[in-house]
Amino acid sequence: MKRILITGAASGLGLALAKKYAGEGWAVCIADLQDKEGQKIASQLKSQHGSDCFFQHLDITNEDQWQALVNIISERWSGLDALINNAGVASGGTIDTLSLKDFQWTVDINLMGAVKGCYYFVPLLKESSGALINVASMAGLIHMRNMSAYAVSKAGVVALSETLLSELDPFGVKVSVVCPASFPSNLLKTIRSSSSGGVNTAKKLMNRSPVNADDIASMVYDGSRKGKHIIIPTRRESLLWKLKRYFPGLYYIFMKKLVHKIVSK
Repeated sequence: MKRILITGAASGLGLALAKKYAGEGWAVCIADLQDKEGQKIASQLKSQHGSDCFFQHLDITNEDQWQALVNIISERWSGLDALINNAGVASGGTIDTLSLKDFQWTVDINLMGAVKGCYYFVPLLKESSGALINVASMAGLIHMRNMSAYAVSKAGVVALSETLLSELDPFGVKVSVVCPASFPSNLLKTIRSSSSGGVNTAKKLMNRSPVNADDIASMVYDGSRKGKHIIIPTRRESLLWKLKRYFPGLYYIFMKKLVHKIVSK
């Protein structure tokens, strides 16, 4: 039986991923801060699929808790086949209005949380020639206004993933980075923003999304199995990413005009 650890798996995309992998016969460790919800989900998945699904409390900023989880998984499963660094938070605001404390909070969780997951669990993935999946965002590839902290944190996750793509290849470890645009999730429950307008815009974008968490979870499962590195779930964002890569001059003109249009309203 394949074994996977998913952070932030008690809700949102993490929950959809846990359901997807459990449905495919994987043993799943649900790591999250939400104890009650996490334990409930683990019990449900174990009952439905008969695989070894269990919950473990994890604050991804806490190195002691990461080390404890390594010990628990090593003892319980004697190894690990896949890690999904999914847990994260959202923030918004201009560079001169979002507090430095909130900027640091965003980076500590989104970027350093993923770094710590890789640091502690890559040794097990090397042993199994497993899969490492980091959940970033389109904000890590396409950098919109009023999102500097979030964009920096997610761009860091993309850079981390690209670095590990080659670094871990000699060990047979496949590395994927997931870059979804806005979709319905629980991110806004904990968002730190200096602008209520930005939060309202984020809500609208989520509601307009052509995909949901279950759709993305299926794409992650299939893409990772095929060894796909960058997984972009939506066609529009994939085209925008290609525009930036191949025609950066046109991309920058487009982005500047877009911002001027928004500001002038």
